[in-house]
Amino acid sequence: MIDAHTHLDVRSFEDLEKMALSGIETIITCAHDPYKMSVPEVYLDHWDRLINLEVKRGKMANVEVKVAVGVHPMGYPKNWDVLIKKLPEFLENENVVAIGETGLHYLNEDEKNLLKEQLYLAKDLNMPIIVHTPEKNKKEALIEILKILDEVKIKDELVMIDHINKETVDLIDRDVYIGLTVQPSMKLTHEEAGEIIKNYDKKFILSSDLGSLKADIYALPRTKLYMKKIGVDEDKIIASIYKNAKMFYKL
Repeated sequence: MIDAHTHLDVRSFEDLEKMALSGIETIITCAHDPYKMSVPEVYLDHWDRLINLEVKRGKMANVEVKVAVGVHPMGYPKNWDVLIKKLPEFLENENVVAIGETGLHYLNEDEKNLLKEQLYLAKDLNMPIIVHTPEKNKKEALIEILKILDEVKIKDELVMIDHINKETVDLIDRDVYIGLTVQPSMKLTHEEAGEIIKNYDKKFILSSDLGSLKADIYALPRTKLYMKKIGVDEDKIIASIYKNAKMFYKL
């Protein structure tokens, strides 16, 4: 299994061990906003920690950790253009597999421009990109994201639109990867995720979005077990917990 979206820098070493013991082989840890990201240097240090410390912690826990670096819409400095210029050198690291987490949250113009610049970078470098959708105004944000994808003209295979739910899955009319986040307090329950995978033929990628808030370190094995219980096709199960993430992140 591959847990395709986490924030390991705010989780304990014991959590990594438990994930390894539950059958998780690879964890993708994404850049986020663990602090007040008021100046570019905070982000640069954050990216550096993910690449140099979280990968090591993974090895100590016998699980492979790969990294996504990007600028999160929930917190970024005013002079974020500095970070766009710095991103390519971080993306050259062998343990960095994607740009992210980026996306839209508050839907302001600056945020849209920040997303566009990271999408253009992903397009130019042929790099996968993880695009966040918010809990509130998810439909409105998704429609805006789809417009921006059309404007940038990035290949579908490079994009994962994340945190999609049963109210928004029908809006995605293209062959991008679709992230389903099993985080019962805020996003999907394992039952909801399993039902979506059963009822649709899309490129789903499951993750736990482990972070500083309430989350389930057993999100993937729990959802896998439920999908078996409700008779989800075995190919769909393998695709959602492993194969699609492997293809998207080019692992």
